[in-house]
Amino acid sequence: MSLSPTYRLLWGIPGRSNALAIARRLGMREEIIQQAQQQVGASAAQEVNQVIAGLEAQRRQQEEKNWAAQQLVQQAEVLHQEVARKAELLKQRERTLQQQQEQAVQAAVAQARADIAQVIRKLQQGTVTAQDAQQATHALNQIAEQQLPSRQPAKPKPGFRPQVGDRVRVPRIGQTAEVLTLPDEDGEFTVRFGLMKMVVSLADVESLQGEKPDLPEKPKPAPPPVVAAPAAPTIRTSHNTIDIRGSRVADAEIMLERSIANAPVGPIWIIHGHGTGKLRKGVQEFLHQHPQVSHFEPAEQADGGTGTTVAYIK
Repeated sequence: MSLSPTYRLLWGIPGRSNALAIARRLGMREEIIQQAQQQVGASAAQEVNQVIAGLEAQRRQQEEKNWAAQQLVQQAEVLHQEVARKAELLKQRERTLQQQQEQAVQAAVAQARADIAQVIRKLQQGTVTAQDAQQATHALNQIAEQQLPSRQPAKPKPGFRPQVGDRVRVPRIGQTAEVLTLPDEDGEFTVRFGLMKMVVSLADVESLQGEKPDLPEKPKPAPPPVVAAPAAPTIRTSHNTIDIRGSRVADAEIMLERSIANAPVGPIWIIHGHGTGKLRKGVQEFLHQHPQVSHFEPAEQADGGTGTTVAYIK
């Protein structure tokens, strides 16, 4: 025996009255029980019992709901503990990996220092020659290749390519659409959002993850062929001919400077004559240092030969 009560005390809920039934079972005279039933009223007692039965059913439903809520709370607590445990495991694993990487780097640095020190000791043992220096450089390069981490260029992430049935985002209209056709050569394709269809370009869409699509590369049009204009014939006229015969070199330079400044691109003929050759030499030295003169040469024999210099203006 547990010596514990076999009943439950429920505050605020009346119990069913079974006094008359208990009295009959204990042997009370039937006429007394019938008189009591007449005074209480059988229908009233039955109604009260029905109300109490309804209250008890509601109480059982509330208890079941309360139990279900307690189960959900327990499950949430278990899930929270599991998530916290996994998060701690990930942090611990990250710390372990970081420590291992740091140890590996420190070991590599220590090994590189030891190898470099060995190379230096070899160089300090005797007179350093060019061959020794070359061998030391080669050894240091090998140490760098072995100990330093290789840096490979990051591979570019492949671009997004919409396929039929994919969902894409059209930022300019703020809609998410379904791809109905593949992009053509110009990168245009048909999409549908809701009941509407429209043609968009690859430049107008992106994936749901924000990836931009690869745009088709259009062949650049070939530049039109450059047709060289026929060179205009060089004709000597009074406008591109300067006669400085009999002038001093200083006066000739002033005349040449004025003529070169006003002359169009092309040759000019400078008549200086032969004489002692001093004027010709001064003219050619002036032309040689002038920034607007590309080059100069003696004129054709018909235009004066060495008595005339042809200067080409840039």
